[in-house]
Amino acid sequence: MSLDEKVIAQVVEQVVQKLMEQQKEAGDSDKQAPKKGPDIRDGVFQDMESAIKAALEAQKQLVALPLSVREKLIQAIRDTGLANAGKYALQEFEETGLGSAEDNVKKIESSCRVLGMEDLAPEVYAGDKGLTVMERIPIGVIASVNPVTNGVPSILFNGIMMLSGGNTVINNPHPKTKGSSAGAIRELNEAIVRAGGPANCICCLEEPSVPSAQKLMTHPDVGLIAVTGGHGVVAFASKTGKRVIAQGGAANFMVVMPDCNIRGTVAALMTSFFGNAGQRCLAGQSLIIVGEDDAFYKTFVDTVVETTAKIRIGYGLDESVQMGPLRDKAKKENVLRYIESGLAEGAKLLLDGRTDFKIVGDYPDTCFLGPTIMESCCPDMKVVTEEIFGPTMGIIRVKTLDEAIDICNASPFANGDAIFTSSGKTARDFQYRVVSGNVGINVGIAAPMAFFPFSGMKDSFLGVLHTQGQEAVRFFTESKVVIQRWF
Repeated sequence: MSLDEKVIAQVVEQVVQKLMEQQKEAGDSDKQAPKKGPDIRDGVFQDMESAIKAALEAQKQLVALPLSVREKLIQAIRDTGLANAGKYALQEFEETGLGSAEDNVKKIESSCRVLGMEDLAPEVYAGDKGLTVMERIPIGVIASVNPVTNGVPSILFNGIMMLSGGNTVINNPHPKTKGSSAGAIRELNEAIVRAGGPANCICCLEEPSVPSAQKLMTHPDVGLIAVTGGHGVVAFASKTGKRVIAQGGAANFMVVMPDCNIRGTVAALMTSFFGNAGQRCLAGQSLIIVGEDDAFYKTFVDTVVETTAKIRIGYGLDESVQMGPLRDKAKKENVLRYIESGLAEGAKLLLDGRTDFKIVGDYPDTCFLGPTIMESCCPDMKVVTEEIFGPTMGIIRVKTLDEAIDICNASPFANGDAIFTSSGKTARDFQYRVVSGNVGINVGIAAPMAFFPFSGMKDSFLGVLHTQGQEAVRFFTESKVVIQRWF
């Protein structure tokens, strides 16, 4: 072998050795480095830790953006919700079977009109000796536990209000709304990114559950909890030690005076008690009829029963149908237990929703119940004091308005009571004396417009400031006060 050949052989051997060392280092590096997960940018995750990590990163990017850009992101959420209201409403109805697609459209449109950044302008106080500025700063990552009755609407109005304050939000939808919720969240994130914002500002799990909600609410990186649900989830949220805004249960009263407009009142009561099959937090549960006029009582009750008996029951997308099914078989069985409880405690059936109904179309009665009306109910009966969340009406008769107001105020709940009267004095008296967060005057569903707070009281609400309106915008931010003096 010549000298040149020896040199060449040595060079080749060195190169091969070097390559082998590099391959070994690369192999060791692969073993040590964790495998990177999928780059999720649409807000829908498989596990809670990944969702929270993404929301934290999105929040850092969100607060770094100019406020003018944040305004565009909020408008993108509004525009996306309004443009897809029909689709979202239909998807949620098909998934839950609750109410009607038409009602869902109204809720979605209202949710897109909540306050955003309009109420976040800094407050400045100037004096001879300095300057004080109060500004609203974000909380960080917020947990939102959403109800089955308002899946996509909750995502929209919380998304607008929470992102307006510079926060990001992780939703834990009710499992029965997981598909429609995830679909809306994907499209909202796409709209936010197109408007110049970060990905994953609004997140959720693909498979939400009770354990995932509990993990979300107790996670150290979550600074605030917004929850709507029953006593169990509200109680859990209250024990986390975090700031909580919670909408709880309800057992609402509709008070009828002898001077009411019977035709208008009965129409409003049909919507209040039996719209959405009674499955909403502002639904009427107990009907209090005031006065000793037996003729009025009989005429009014007969009209209510006759009108209720004509309600068409069936599939909610059938435009001729006025009342759909209950949420599931378990919910139906729970309502049946309350009816049996009312009868055992002395109530009398005027209309038996267990048997006195016919389903429009060829559908099994697995989740269907007809409207049930019971009279001779007493204020201490379970059908009056506990939330039924179904198509039942319990009638209580009293002599005076004072008695009616006392019954309303004795309830552990205080969500949405109403009075029907032609007297302004009577209405004003009720308005000021009844303990209820939302009060209706000749209105069966006292649902405030989106720029007003949703004002439950007592066991119907847990927190200090209410959801929606200026109160919610303030709750989803912190107050920072800067006191300046220049020399």
